[in-house]
Amino acid sequence: MTYFIIAGVSGVALAASIIASRKIFFELLEASVSLSNEVLSKEDERIKQKKLISALKRILISLLKLLGAVAFIAGATILPIILYSLITNTSYESLDVSSTWFFLSLSIGSVIPFLFKKKKSDDNYSEASKLLHKLILNNYNLSKLLFSFDRKFKKGERIENKSEFVIVSGLARAGTTSLTDQLFKAGKFSSLDYSNMPFLLAPNLWKKMYNPKKAKLKERKHGDKMMFGLNTIEALEEYFFKVFLNDSFIGDSVLTKHEINEEVYDKYITYQSLIRTDNSHFYLSKNNNLILRYPSLRLLNKEYKEIFLFRKPEDHAYSLLNQHLRFSEFQTDDDFVETYMDWLGHHEFGYNQKVFSFDNKPTQINYDKNTLDYWLSVWLNYYNYLISLDDTDFILIDYQDYLSYPKEVLVYLQNKLKMEFDLSYVKPFKNNKTIDTSSCDKNLLQETGSLYQALKQKKVSF
Repeated sequence: MTYFIIAGVSGVALAASIIASRKIFFELLEASVSLSNEVLSKEDERIKQKKLISALKRILISLLKLLGAVAFIAGATILPIILYSLITNTSYESLDVSSTWFFLSLSIGSVIPFLFKKKKSDDNYSEASKLLHKLILNNYNLSKLLFSFDRKFKKGERIENKSEFVIVSGLARAGTTSLTDQLFKAGKFSSLDYSNMPFLLAPNLWKKMYNPKKAKLKERKHGDKMMFGLNTIEALEEYFFKVFLNDSFIGDSVLTKHEINEEVYDKYITYQSLIRTDNSHFYLSKNNNLILRYPSLRLLNKEYKEIFLFRKPEDHAYSLLNQHLRFSEFQTDDDFVETYMDWLGHHEFGYNQKVFSFDNKPTQINYDKNTLDYWLSVWLNYYNYLISLDDTDFILIDYQDYLSYPKEVLVYLQNKLKMEFDLSYVKPFKNNKTIDTSSCDKNLLQETGSLYQALKQKKVSF
């Protein structure tokens, strides 16, 4: 009986050592997928060769680690049996390691470590889920391949390309999420949602494997009482531009203005058709980075509707500062939060925050990021550029108007889009916060105030 207990202990050691070594297995899998990704690359052969060699080195290192892990697992498994043999002075030949009872004890023991649940992370992403996200979102060539498969897969459904679509944009915290959500609920729109993660470029293939009908809602990390679930739409399309522009517009501290060519634009329209559920639906997305490519997109398409929102500068800056502090804390506690935001091209706040550069030069803001002045400067930088654009091509909405008159705003958009909206659920919002600006740079306050008044002169009136 004692021997079979020892067999159970060996089972525990086996499972525990596998759990302890799991990241080495994950690392090998990541390295293997990364090598496949480089094989799919269509870059210059010299660049491709260097990346392939680097990927091969990574695999070899991972294999060496794996061999060490296998040796560790084997040693941990047989150690209890060796100790039992030494303590009881029993020869190895006499040990019964082939009986049903031995394997049953070993199996029962190996199950025990898996019964102890790890503390659930605040982001609700398991290790397996995080690994899947890394395998897909880190490998752009693989994502492109999945995109081409998804195009062929959806082809039979005959969803036509449509040049008319709606993008909601603005500096983060301008109300873009709320307005996009209201539009989606009111009209016939199709959008990406959280259930499309991480197969963002192959939504139909992924839907065949994973298609949640109903998801529990919870408050998002922003702490703004906006609820989300797997079926909640979100700003996820930026990953498309990251992949097909190969992150060329993303610098160490800035996001640079850039152009998209006809090839990328055609793929973008095709991508929208993969997301749209039928031909009567319009594609809808929130994309706060769109301003970086807006002029070239507008040259390629005069029909689509672009909505920009703006907000009172001190209120807007305070909201950005608050989110910056919140997300910096989240990213300190869990580095996956920062990685996740990088994947999606969300650089609005937190440690990975980047400033828009509209003249393709480094944008210097000489204030600490933990001050209101920094975020007032971010606001000034963004809206100075926006007001310089041709405002006849886009719809400019004041956030305060949207708060006070949401139904009127939606009726206006309904007429502009020539659609019928369901407005029965729309109610005004309230925002009575007063922001203390006594410590702010007075010249900066005056400059942002003047720009705010200029924006109000150009906005849609209700």
